[in-house]
Amino acid sequence: MRISTDEAGEQRSVGDRLLLILDTVAGAPGEIGLSELARQTGLKKATVHRLATDLVAHRMLERGGYGYRLGLHLFELGQHVPASRRLRATALPHMSDLLIATGEMVQLGVLDGAEIVYVEKLTGRHSIPAPSAVGSRLPAYCTGLGKAMLAFSEDSAVERVLAAPMPARTGTTITDPARFRRELDRIRETGVAYDREEGTRGIVCVASAIVVESYVGRDGNRAVAGLSITGPAQRLQPVRLEAAVRTAALAISRSLGFPSLAR
Repeated sequence: MRISTDEAGEQRSVGDRLLLILDTVAGAPGEIGLSELARQTGLKKATVHRLATDLVAHRMLERGGYGYRLGLHLFELGQHVPASRRLRATALPHMSDLLIATGEMVQLGVLDGAEIVYVEKLTGRHSIPAPSAVGSRLPAYCTGLGKAMLAFSEDSAVERVLAAPMPARTGTTITDPARFRRELDRIRETGVAYDREEGTRGIVCVASAIVVESYVGRDGNRAVAGLSITGPAQRLQPVRLEAAVRTAALAISRSLGFPSLAR
């Protein structure tokens, strides 16, 4: 992918521009048009058009009726990430068991900075729409998965979350750093985290961290992922499912170990 004379003055490498375009498309709720893509990336429209055309040719992007969306080749590449592949393969049987037993949504996520990334999601007969999808991100501070993983993460990971904005997404969102730390202390003691409609009104969840002992972290354990059961607040009673999700997370933890997770 060659840079034109005009593009050379944009002070970004080709790789930076490609990743910026992909990240922007990934963050859009649906397809995103060329003009809006140029506006959000701050790149020239001609540059965006040329690079997006290359990405479409390599199936990294797809061209829809309105604009661009992520392409299938990105998903194909993601399946070859060793840690992610083994994590999903190990977790799926346990997730399926939880799905059959509860009929509720079962989700698997990993921590990335101040956010969680959903790497697997199973829905059942009772599942309701939720603002999560495989590959999507949500703030860690207002999700059960995020709090479960942060409770068993290094102090630097917690500080990174507390240093970022923590706006109240609902009336029950924990936004006070001191209260948030106390919440993490409770999760370390019980092994279970709750989302009490903190991220989305009407949706609750119960989550547990998937930890491995060989990582150097708090008390010798460190979270590599999180497992949750999610459902509507008017029906789901998280306390009744905490034993099931905690047991499944422990089973996955034992199966994973380390360093086999990175193979």
